[in-house]
Amino acid sequence: MFVRAAVFGRLREAMQAEVVTVAGGLRRAVAATGHEVQAELRAQARSAGFKDGGRSVANAWRLNLYPAGGVAPTTFKPAALVWSRMPTVVTAFDRGATIVARGRTYMAIPTGYNAIGGRRSGRRGGLRITPAQMMQAGRRGEAFVLPSRSRPGIALWCLRVAAATGTSRRARNRLRLFVGSGTEVLTGHRKGQAQRRQEVLAQGFVPMFLLLKRVTLRKRLDVASVRRRVPGLLARNTILELRGREASR
Repeated sequence: MFVRAAVFGRLREAMQAEVVTVAGGLRRAVAATGHEVQAELRAQARSAGFKDGGRSVANAWRLNLYPAGGVAPTTFKPAALVWSRMPTVVTAFDRGATIVARGRTYMAIPTGYNAIGGRRSGRRGGLRITPAQMMQAGRRGEAFVLPSRSRPGIALWCLRVAAATGTSRRARNRLRLFVGSGTEVLTGHRKGQAQRRQEVLAQGFVPMFLLLKRVTLRKRLDVASVRRRVPGLLARNTILELRGREASR
């Protein structure tokens, strides 16, 4: 009894096509997993209770795929790297860290008086007065530090306030407050703002920075919980890709 076996067609081309198909499926599975991990980390940041809604921390999560598109497309070892452009911030809020100022220095945190708001400032806003400008104002006698009586290690870094009235027709007789070298504060048009300006003028100063010796950041992120889900996500996505390939035959 004789058995004959024969291969018809071009075996080499058929095997190469199979390799390309499987490699493409693996790359798509890895890419899908990377996008899911990135989306979960971004969603976690947005729900963490940050002041800006978590936009800056969320948008800092980036995704790189290896090899790059068009380079070695038949590899069976594709990779996805999800990384943050703000690693120090992520680490601090992932672990819950206590930050201590060195030596006799303080950490300066801007107050609401020192934040620039509105459309022109962008989403992240900005500072009306920088710490360097505060130091210059201190040498001119315009800035001073007001320690807390009840909480040692905490103080307010303040600027003396001066008043003027508006000169334009629209702002005529409107009280305007200035600090430092002509920087205007309390420029908003919210309800009760006029009364607030009067109170600040009577007070005689505006706190521009909160000075802290130490600050404890509570844990707001849980990167490890997302990392633990990666093997399951990758396995699921790989199976879906391979099953889809079999079903398409």
